[in-house]
Amino acid sequence: MRPVWLRGQGGFTLVELMVAMSIFLLILVGIFQVFDPSRNAYQVSERKLGVQQNARVAMDRMSRQIRMAGYFPENIDADNTNDLSNSIQVATESALSISGDLDMTGASSAYTFCLDNTGLRRVRGTIGTGASYICANGDLMAESVTALRFAYFDSANNPVPNPPPSTYNLDAQGLGGAPNFASVTERSAVRRIVITVTARENVPNQPAQTYTLASDVRLRNP
Repeated sequence: MRPVWLRGQGGFTLVELMVAMSIFLLILVGIFQVFDPSRNAYQVSERKLGVQQNARVAMDRMSRQIRMAGYFPENIDADNTNDLSNSIQVATESALSISGDLDMTGASSAYTFCLDNTGLRRVRGTIGTGASYICANGDLMAESVTALRFAYFDSANNPVPNPPPSTYNLDAQGLGGAPNFASVTERSAVRRIVITVTARENVPNQPAQTYTLASDVRLRNP
């Protein structure tokens, strides 16, 4: 009996398969090399924008609330026994505590804006209670903030104190406990506050970048 040869029985040899797989792998590597830098660039840009946006939102919120310092709804009712004063509670080159109804709740509180190793924080608490002036008790407003600076000016735009040293506490009052108001000469003179926030962006395999924002706030209720 003669053998019957069927068409289509031919196939790829092992060598041909290996060559085809090698070509396919080279194509995949090429595609990866094209798209991986784009993906990394997108992640870096996204991180940068996130850091900048968080810092801007925190600065905007902080500026709006500081501008409202000294708004005491208790002072505009018929009861004079609950009147409040001392809108600026603590003022240093790197932290600020103010009082008033900054959240528009109908009642005044103490608000402290400060920086610790986790970022920019805001403490809200009872006026005159020590815990209201401790940075660790605050809520985080923005991460990646590495510097916070306040500069104070009087109604004639003279710095307070004048000249300002590198570090200072107005009227010798700092954070860590309830302030006293035996002397308010410096704090009561403040009419304008310039805020500077510096944020740092860290991305793996990329040089760190810093972003500095500034806001000039004039107090509405000095």
